[in-house]
Amino acid sequence: MIALLEETREFRRVAEVLFIKGWAEASAGNISLRLAAPFALDKLRPEPDKIMESSVDMTDLIGDCFLVTASGSRMREIAAEPETGLCLIQIIDNRRFWIIDGSEKLSSEWATHAGLHSLFKENRSGERAVVHCHPLSLIALSHIFNSEKEINERIFRLQHETRLFVPEMLGLIPYAVTGSKILAKASKEKLKKFRLALWDKHGVIASGKNLSQALDRIEIVEKAAALYMQLKSIGLEPEGLSDKQITETLRAFKK
Repeated sequence: MIALLEETREFRRVAEVLFIKGWAEASAGNISLRLAAPFALDKLRPEPDKIMESSVDMTDLIGDCFLVTASGSRMREIAAEPETGLCLIQIIDNRRFWIIDGSEKLSSEWATHAGLHSLFKENRSGERAVVHCHPLSLIALSHIFNSEKEINERIFRLQHETRLFVPEMLGLIPYAVTGSKILAKASKEKLKKFRLALWDKHGVIASGKNLSQALDRIEIVEKAAALYMQLKSIGLEPEGLSDKQITETLRAFKK
């Protein structure tokens, strides 16, 4: 069934990009997408041995279907054979979901993804995609600076695209153990304001109306971070665009 979904094609494309760019080494990174047209529970009956328990409350997502990366899956393998690294699930009640197709081992970051999808469904219903990966330059910045203001002031002046495509700029989430409830809670709180956030010394998490838009946001801000690191490596402190130049650009694009 996974192979027949239109959404699987986009999963494969995004997984391939993450692998090629080196942002998803080994089994790093995870992706989830809330399907636009959930299956009807009265047409698909959950098989008892496919019903799983979740540690996170999913009340707001009951009935929804998701395509999610499996725990331990590799992006390079998902790009080639998505059925081996994806889970197609439907939420049954506040704590249970069932595996419709694919792997039975859901991503270790599902608590974070579920919390974000709950947030988006309530406040930004058009956003259905979440992408987490490990972009090198952004992670490096979190080892140098420890505040949103410091990071945003440096990288969001280097290219006009950053302000056009990620107007909220970048949120910074304090370090927390991967897969923990602390990280899930902090991510949900931070993405109330932002659409892209940096997990301190770990990676980034982005949202979008689809997977491609979430990836766009990561690519654009990572390029600005890479530009900053490259200029610093030759001894330059980038001046960046002036306030006037930024204002003129935003006005020209009616932002």
